[in-house]
Amino acid sequence: MIAPEAAAVAASMSSPGAAALADLAHLGPMMVVAVWSLLLLMADAFAGPGFRGFQRRIALVGLAIAGALGAMQFGTLEYDAGVSVFSGFLAVDHFSALLDLGVIAISAGVIAFAGDYSRSHRFEYGEQESLVLIAAFGMMILNHASDLVAVFLGIETMSIAIYVLVGARWNSRASSEAALKYFLMGAFSSGILLMGIALLYGATGTTNLDQLAIAIGQVFTQWGAAQPYVELVLQSDAARLANEALPPAEAVKAAVDKSVIGMAPAALFLPGMFLLLAALLFKVSAVPFHMWTPDAYDGAPTPTTAFMAAGVKIGGFAALLKVFVGSLATQRLATAPYGWTSVVAVIALLSMTVGNFAAVRQTNVKRLLAYSSIAHVGYLLVGLVAAANFYGHAYSVGTMRPADQIEWSRLTGDFSVATVLFYVLTYAIATLGAFACVSWYGANKAEATTAHEWSGLAQRHPAMALGLTICLLSLMGMPPTVGFFGKVGLFRAALENDNIMMRVLVIAALLNSVVGAYYYLRLIVSMYFRPPASAEMPTLPGRGAQVVVGLCAGMALALGLFADMAFRRAELAAAGFPYAAGSEQRTAWVDKLRTRWEDQEIAAQARKDAAAGEDDAPEPGKDVKAPTDAKAPTDAKAPTDAKAPAPRPNP
Repeated sequence: MIAPEAAAVAASMSSPGAAALADLAHLGPMMVVAVWSLLLLMADAFAGPGFRGFQRRIALVGLAIAGALGAMQFGTLEYDAGVSVFSGFLAVDHFSALLDLGVIAISAGVIAFAGDYSRSHRFEYGEQESLVLIAAFGMMILNHASDLVAVFLGIETMSIAIYVLVGARWNSRASSEAALKYFLMGAFSSGILLMGIALLYGATGTTNLDQLAIAIGQVFTQWGAAQPYVELVLQSDAARLANEALPPAEAVKAAVDKSVIGMAPAALFLPGMFLLLAALLFKVSAVPFHMWTPDAYDGAPTPTTAFMAAGVKIGGFAALLKVFVGSLATQRLATAPYGWTSVVAVIALLSMTVGNFAAVRQTNVKRLLAYSSIAHVGYLLVGLVAAANFYGHAYSVGTMRPADQIEWSRLTGDFSVATVLFYVLTYAIATLGAFACVSWYGANKAEATTAHEWSGLAQRHPAMALGLTICLLSLMGMPPTVGFFGKVGLFRAALENDNIMMRVLVIAALLNSVVGAYYYLRLIVSMYFRPPASAEMPTLPGRGAQVVVGLCAGMALALGLFADMAFRRAELAAAGFPYAAGSEQRTAWVDKLRTRWEDQEIAAQARKDAAAGEDDAPEPGKDVKAPTDAKAPTDAKAPTDAKAPAPRPNP
């Protein structure tokens, strides 16, 4: 037998390694993507040119393994409360698992046709699949981030790989220019992000998102306690200017010291918060941080544009939700005068308006979809503001007890986060399908980028025209596609808040949706109702793009027809969102959600059983014959042997 002391020593030596292995096991999908990207990079370095044809298949196998691991995690009871890994640096929960599945699906879709595109346009290179996986790894870090340093690492990992992908088309000057512009603007935003993190750390002494939410109260408590000393210093200055009697010098010096000590954290915190907000809004290309978007989207290879428009949005909004809704949505920060929600509401309005009206003027399809993505960012920011308002303070339309009002606001805040998740994932699907079709329609250095080149596409390629039409209708928000239900969810969440600002945003979003329908329909009309061009455009060889368009169109329809089932997944990912991973509060909120689902299923089954009973029961009075020779009196009693219809239960 091993002595107790030796066993204790062995356990203490092995526990750090065992804990690290357990943490890596929780991060299985992300680790598979990271390791697979390095294996692909090494294989390309030592393999011959003929190996490039197999790289796409190998990358898809790795993503399939990662997707299977992510699907095994999502929805299981083990991750209801979430698991904090690497000492709170990252977290694994249903939120991160759902977004990981979205990133994996988008990456697989891009890889499916990116190789055909680069080969056809004569700039094939072996690092393409590896770079896509590295960027996907950065997005997954953002999905799991529980620390501002993790947010920075995720953004940089994602961005550096995408810089290379944008400029990878070495035989195109527009691609190099797009990469240079994106790199310069991205480096500038990274500096702003790092400065914001440094200021927040100086104000609170932590970069952990859960501890940051707690430290905010202390920052503003010190700020409030310093106000009397600030007034004393101001009175001293006023007395000096008026040649009046001055307070004792020692008292003034002490007041100055206490004023500086008390107000310094808030003076660091507020600029840091807004710098961090500006950097994250740049990554999702919100107005006025959108100037790089049209040029980068237009100049980049179209598969890379699809990856930027779909995948980067998932990672960017994961970071915005975690940092600002999860940690910085306290009552003081969610409302005026320090509320960041007021700034984001204005940015949402500008993004919707500028994006849609700029897209109306575009004749280049890629630039049209670029401005369209800016408009969709505005819609998503409406849901972000709604969630922060509900978590920050309880605004209800009716009157209820404070405890009930707080619970209602938390539930509605979870619903708002769920609508953002649902919208960003369904938007990514439709956008991927649209850009896959744009990639397919062109080959041998020729691309159909102008709208008139798409005239008559339905006559020559009806299946692809139909797939693109479904994706565009989903982006437009037309039923029965899933985009309609995504917009309805966002607008409903905003209208639940008794706040005039939210109602103005919803009205503006509805009007902008009408403007957006114009340029989507213009492209659809061109495909179906315009005569085809005299010269037929060559199409991309291979079936990768066609499969992706078909799958995206099918998912846009299927998720729309089964929107309730799909939205439940988003609700599970958002349940108890503002609480720390592994906390009892998050477990309680997820349990409430699962209990509500069970009650709904029981009630639905009861209604089905009651309806079946009504169908089997005989009609009342069927066997009772009325007298034919006399008229029944008005006060006659009903026959006692007649069976009454089965009552319908009240839902």
